[in-house]
Amino acid sequence: MNKIKINSSDIFIDGNMAKPGSGNKDSIMAVFYFENDLAFLFPYINAVATGAELYENPAFIRFILNKVHCVVYPGRCLVTPLKNREHVEKIKKDILFFLNDIFEKKNKITPKFKLFQPIPITTILKLLPKTNCGDCGFNTCVAFAAMVSRQRTAPSRCPHIGLPLKEQVTYPVYDDTGTRVSSITIDVDTSNAHDDSPLPYKKTTILQTKTLNAANSSLPSALTKRELQVLSMIGAGLTNKEISNRLHISAHTVKSHVVNIFNKLGVNHRTQAVVWAARNELI
Repeated sequence: MNKIKINSSDIFIDGNMAKPGSGNKDSIMAVFYFENDLAFLFPYINAVATGAELYENPAFIRFILNKVHCVVYPGRCLVTPLKNREHVEKIKKDILFFLNDIFEKKNKITPKFKLFQPIPITTILKLLPKTNCGDCGFNTCVAFAAMVSRQRTAPSRCPHIGLPLKEQVTYPVYDDTGTRVSSITIDVDTSNAHDDSPLPYKKTTILQTKTLNAANSSLPSALTKRELQVLSMIGAGLTNKEISNRLHISAHTVKSHVVNIFNKLGVNHRTQAVVWAARNELI
């Protein structure tokens, strides 16, 4: 697909398909039907669109464009409220420009896979003091709860909420080409969430250096200084592109170093190389 296109459209002026709850007959809703499936673009839209909300089942994304509410499904887009047919044509052009701009720049956009999962306001209120103190920056506890419910602000903005009992973080897993292949969710210990004490400094000892040198020398062909540097960055979780930027060398050169490291260590996967590095105290 070279460009996102709209094949056809429908316009609804009256009835249930017009702006919900509006008595204004000029509250128009339009439906645009795409030529291709746009589901692959949802995480990129989610990363840049105003008020974006990504849903999974069914798959669609909601956002605001030029004060108009847009709901994009894989094959169509619902848009409302619109004033007249001229407004319909204008927003049609705006949506095409917006989506094609994201499509063309998606390699420069970090995709956001986080789904929108609203929590009832009444549930959030159970955590709040209900004094309308304003310490969170909102006039009332209900207003703050509403924003937390819609994921527009963080619960931690209220100084009267205690520390969470449990938290989870989800990290994306990328292959060597930078394509997201899976994700890993880890439980986080929040008991030291406000511990500002400095982390202990890990100093490389002479013994560690000797261990690494001995292990490297035992290889049929020892790793070069640059290859050891690349391997340590692989162990730190950096992608080839990140290593390239960090060392100011081309991505092709990094790939060559990785191939050489695999051959010298007799492995065929990054994880195996990292195990060798950890066992011999390179990382």
